[in-house]
Amino acid sequence: MGWFGGYDVSDDVQDWIEDSFDWAAMSKIMTPATPLVLPTKAFFPARKGDPDTVVAGLVDNLKDILGLQSLKVTLAPIDDVPPELRHNYQSLGAVAGTWQGDAMGGHIRYDPALISQPMTLISTLAHELMHQRLARSTRDWPGGAEAEELATDLHCITAGLGVIQLAGSEQAGWQGYMRQPSRAHALAVFLARQDMGPDQALAYLPPRAAKYLKRSIKELAR
Repeated sequence: MGWFGGYDVSDDVQDWIEDSFDWAAMSKIMTPATPLVLPTKAFFPARKGDPDTVVAGLVDNLKDILGLQSLKVTLAPIDDVPPELRHNYQSLGAVAGTWQGDAMGGHIRYDPALISQPMTLISTLAHELMHQRLARSTRDWPGGAEAEELATDLHCITAGLGVIQLAGSEQAGWQGYMRQPSRAHALAVFLARQDMGPDQALAYLPPRAAKYLKRSIKELAR
Protein backbone atom coordinates (compact mmCIF):
# COMPACT_ATOMS: atom_id res chain seq x y z
CA MET A 1 0.00 0.00 0.00
CA GLY A 2 1.52 3.39 0.88
CA TRP A 3 4.71 4.36 2.61
CA PHE A 4 4.63 3.36 6.30
CA GLY A 5 0.99 2.36 6.05
CA GLY A 6 -0.17 5.64 4.48
CA TYR A 7 -2.98 5.82 1.96
CA ASP A 8 -1.95 5.62 -1.69
CA VAL A 9 -4.47 8.16 -3.01
CA SER A 10 -3.61 11.80 -2.38
CA ASP A 11 -6.14 14.31 -1.04
CA ASP A 12 -6.07 16.14 -4.37
CA VAL A 13 -6.92 12.98 -6.30
CA GLN A 14 -9.67 12.13 -3.81
CA ASP A 15 -11.16 15.59 -4.29
CA TRP A 16 -10.95 15.22 -8.08
CA ILE A 17 -12.74 11.87 -7.87
CA GLU A 18 -15.52 13.30 -5.68
CA ASP A 19 -15.96 16.30 -7.99
CA SER A 20 -16.02 13.98 -10.98
CA PHE A 21 -18.78 11.88 -9.43
CA ASP A 22 -20.81 15.06 -8.93
CA TRP A 23 -20.20 15.93 -12.59
CA ALA A 24 -21.18 12.40 -13.67
CA ALA A 25 -24.48 12.74 -11.80
CA MET A 26 -25.14 16.13 -13.40
CA SER A 27 -24.31 14.71 -16.85
CA LYS A 28 -26.49 11.61 -16.30
CA ILE A 29 -23.55 9.27 -16.77
CA MET A 30 -24.36 8.01 -13.29
CA THR A 31 -27.92 7.88 -11.96
CA PRO A 32 -29.49 6.28 -8.87
CA ALA A 33 -30.32 3.31 -11.10
CA THR A 34 -26.77 2.76 -12.39
CA PRO A 35 -25.88 -0.86 -11.57
CA LEU A 36 -22.57 -2.35 -10.56
CA VAL A 37 -21.61 -4.10 -13.80
CA LEU A 38 -20.18 -7.57 -13.26
CA PRO A 39 -18.51 -9.97 -15.71
CA THR A 40 -21.58 -12.22 -15.88
CA LYS A 41 -24.02 -13.35 -18.56
CA ALA A 42 -26.56 -10.90 -17.15
CA PHE A 43 -24.46 -8.05 -18.55
CA PHE A 44 -22.43 -9.86 -21.21
CA PRO A 45 -24.46 -12.69 -22.76
CA ALA A 46 -22.16 -15.45 -23.96
CA ARG A 47 -21.19 -15.17 -27.62
CA LYS A 48 -19.07 -17.62 -29.51
CA GLY A 49 -17.27 -17.15 -32.77
CA ASP A 50 -14.27 -15.48 -34.28
CA PRO A 51 -12.70 -12.44 -32.56
CA ASP A 52 -14.64 -9.98 -34.72
CA THR A 53 -17.96 -11.57 -33.72
CA VAL A 54 -17.03 -11.64 -30.03
CA VAL A 55 -15.89 -8.01 -30.01
CA ALA A 56 -19.01 -6.83 -31.87
CA GLY A 57 -21.17 -8.58 -29.29
CA LEU A 58 -19.28 -7.04 -26.37
CA VAL A 59 -19.56 -3.58 -27.91
CA ASP A 60 -23.34 -4.04 -28.22
CA ASN A 61 -23.50 -5.06 -24.54
CA LEU A 62 -21.46 -2.02 -23.50
CA LYS A 63 -23.58 0.31 -25.63
CA ASP A 64 -26.62 -0.93 -23.70
CA ILE A 65 -24.85 -0.35 -20.38
CA LEU A 66 -23.71 3.16 -21.35
CA GLY A 67 -26.96 4.27 -22.96
CA LEU A 68 -25.42 4.44 -26.42
CA GLN A 69 -27.79 2.04 -28.16
CA SER A 70 -28.37 4.33 -31.15
CA LEU A 71 -24.67 5.05 -31.63
CA LYS A 72 -23.10 3.98 -34.92
CA VAL A 73 -19.77 2.30 -34.21
CA THR A 74 -17.47 0.66 -36.72
CA LEU A 75 -14.85 -1.82 -35.55
CA ALA A 76 -11.52 -3.01 -36.90
CA PRO A 77 -8.53 -4.86 -35.50
CA ILE A 78 -5.40 -2.83 -34.91
CA ASP A 79 -2.80 -3.01 -37.63
CA ASP A 80 -0.62 0.02 -38.30
CA VAL A 81 -1.94 2.74 -35.99
CA PRO A 82 -0.45 6.26 -36.16
CA PRO A 83 1.50 7.11 -32.98
CA GLU A 84 -0.76 10.06 -32.11
CA LEU A 85 -3.74 7.69 -31.81
CA ARG A 86 -2.07 5.15 -29.57
CA HIS A 87 -3.07 4.57 -25.98
CA ASN A 88 0.31 3.96 -24.39
CA TYR A 89 -0.12 2.14 -21.11
CA GLN A 90 2.78 2.59 -18.69
CA SER A 91 5.06 3.56 -21.63
CA LEU A 92 5.14 -0.05 -22.76
CA GLY A 93 4.07 0.81 -26.27
CA ALA A 94 1.18 -1.63 -25.96
CA VAL A 95 -1.73 -0.54 -28.16
CA ALA A 96 -4.87 -1.95 -26.59
CA GLY A 97 -7.39 0.22 -28.41
CA THR A 98 -8.01 3.49 -30.22
CA TRP A 99 -11.05 5.67 -30.82
CA GLN A 100 -11.88 8.29 -33.42
CA GLY A 101 -15.22 10.01 -33.67
CA ASP A 102 -17.60 12.64 -32.42
CA ALA A 103 -20.98 12.82 -30.70
CA MET A 104 -22.67 11.16 -33.69
CA GLY A 105 -20.53 8.07 -34.19
CA GLY A 106 -17.13 6.53 -33.87
CA HIS A 107 -14.54 4.07 -35.09
CA ILE A 108 -12.83 1.72 -32.64
CA ARG A 109 -9.72 -0.32 -33.31
CA TYR A 110 -8.83 -3.12 -30.91
CA ASP A 111 -6.05 -5.61 -30.36
CA PRO A 112 -7.50 -9.03 -31.31
CA ALA A 113 -4.90 -10.72 -29.08
CA LEU A 114 -6.93 -9.48 -26.10
CA ILE A 115 -9.49 -12.23 -26.80
CA SER A 116 -7.32 -14.35 -24.50
CA GLN A 117 -7.68 -11.68 -21.76
CA PRO A 118 -11.44 -11.10 -21.64
CA MET A 119 -11.47 -8.69 -18.71
CA THR A 120 -8.81 -6.54 -20.36
CA LEU A 121 -10.70 -6.64 -23.65
CA ILE A 122 -13.97 -5.50 -22.06
CA SER A 123 -12.15 -2.82 -20.07
CA THR A 124 -10.46 -1.53 -23.22
CA LEU A 125 -13.68 -1.44 -25.23
CA ALA A 126 -15.45 0.32 -22.35
CA HIS A 127 -12.72 2.97 -22.30
CA GLU A 128 -13.08 3.61 -26.04
CA LEU A 129 -16.87 3.84 -25.83
CA MET A 130 -16.62 6.19 -22.85
CA HIS A 131 -14.72 8.58 -25.13
CA GLN A 132 -17.89 8.55 -27.22
CA ARG A 133 -20.13 9.12 -24.20
CA LEU A 134 -18.02 12.06 -23.04
CA ALA A 135 -18.15 13.54 -26.54
CA ARG A 136 -21.92 13.82 -26.03
CA SER A 137 -21.51 15.72 -22.76
CA THR A 138 -20.80 19.37 -22.04
CA ARG A 139 -17.10 18.36 -21.91
CA ASP A 140 -16.53 20.53 -18.84
CA TRP A 141 -15.47 17.68 -16.56
CA PRO A 142 -13.17 18.40 -13.59
CA GLY A 143 -9.61 18.78 -14.81
CA GLY A 144 -10.59 20.04 -18.25
CA ALA A 145 -9.43 18.83 -21.64
CA GLU A 146 -5.94 17.96 -20.40
CA ALA A 147 -7.48 15.33 -18.12
CA GLU A 148 -9.56 13.65 -20.84
CA GLU A 149 -7.84 10.26 -20.70
CA LEU A 150 -7.93 10.21 -16.90
CA ALA A 151 -11.56 11.30 -16.99
CA THR A 152 -12.35 8.57 -19.51
CA ASP A 153 -10.91 5.93 -17.17
CA LEU A 154 -12.74 7.40 -14.19
CA HIS A 155 -16.12 7.72 -15.87
CA CYS A 156 -16.05 4.05 -16.79
CA ILE A 157 -16.22 3.64 -13.01
CA THR A 158 -18.94 6.26 -12.44
CA ALA A 159 -20.93 4.40 -15.13
CA GLY A 160 -20.74 1.19 -13.08
CA LEU A 161 -17.78 -0.51 -14.73
CA GLY A 162 -15.32 -0.24 -11.82
CA VAL A 163 -14.95 -3.98 -11.30
CA ILE A 164 -14.22 -4.43 -15.00
CA GLN A 165 -11.66 -1.62 -14.96
CA LEU A 166 -9.78 -2.89 -11.91
CA ALA A 167 -9.81 -6.53 -12.98
CA GLY A 168 -8.92 -5.74 -16.59
CA SER A 169 -5.88 -3.70 -15.66
CA GLU A 170 -4.63 -6.33 -13.24
CA GLN A 171 -5.11 -9.08 -15.80
CA ALA A 172 -3.11 -7.11 -18.36
CA GLY A 173 -0.29 -6.25 -15.98
CA TRP A 174 -0.52 -2.50 -16.55
CA GLN A 175 -2.43 0.28 -14.87
CA GLY A 176 -3.53 2.51 -17.73
CA TYR A 177 -4.16 6.20 -17.16
CA MET A 178 -5.43 5.92 -13.58
CA ARG A 179 -3.43 4.03 -10.98
CA GLN A 180 -5.03 0.97 -9.43
CA PRO A 181 -5.30 2.53 -5.92
CA SER A 182 -7.14 5.49 -7.45
CA ARG A 183 -9.46 3.17 -9.36
CA ALA A 184 -10.19 1.28 -6.16
CA HIS A 185 -10.94 4.52 -4.34
CA ALA A 186 -13.33 5.53 -7.13
CA LEU A 187 -15.06 2.15 -6.96
CA ALA A 188 -15.43 2.57 -3.19
CA VAL A 189 -17.02 5.98 -3.79
CA PHE A 190 -19.37 4.42 -6.35
CA LEU A 191 -20.47 1.73 -3.89
CA ALA A 192 -21.03 4.30 -1.15
CA ARG A 193 -23.02 6.65 -3.36
CA GLN A 194 -25.15 3.80 -4.71
CA ASP A 195 -25.63 2.40 -1.18
CA MET A 196 -24.16 -0.95 -2.18
CA GLY A 197 -22.13 -3.36 -0.11
CA PRO A 198 -18.73 -4.54 -1.35
CA ASP A 199 -19.39 -8.29 -1.49
CA GLN A 200 -20.38 -8.55 -5.15
CA ALA A 201 -17.47 -6.42 -6.28
CA LEU A 202 -14.97 -8.34 -4.17
CA ALA A 203 -16.25 -11.66 -5.52
CA TYR A 204 -15.12 -10.73 -9.03
CA LEU A 205 -11.88 -8.89 -8.27
CA PRO A 206 -8.44 -10.52 -8.37
CA PRO A 207 -6.56 -10.54 -5.04
CA ARG A 208 -4.47 -7.38 -5.37
CA ALA A 209 -7.40 -5.30 -6.63
CA ALA A 210 -9.60 -6.68 -3.84
CA LYS A 211 -7.04 -5.55 -1.25
CA TYR A 212 -7.02 -2.06 -2.74
CA LEU A 213 -10.81 -1.88 -2.60
CA LYS A 214 -10.97 -3.05 1.02
CA ARG A 215 -8.38 -0.44 1.95
CA SER A 216 -10.34 2.28 0.15
CA ILE A 217 -13.59 1.33 1.85
CA LYS A 218 -11.88 1.58 5.24
CA GLU A 219 -10.40 4.95 4.31
CA LEU A 220 -13.79 6.33 3.27
CA ALA A 221 -15.32 5.06 6.50
CA ARG A 222 -12.86 7.22 8.42
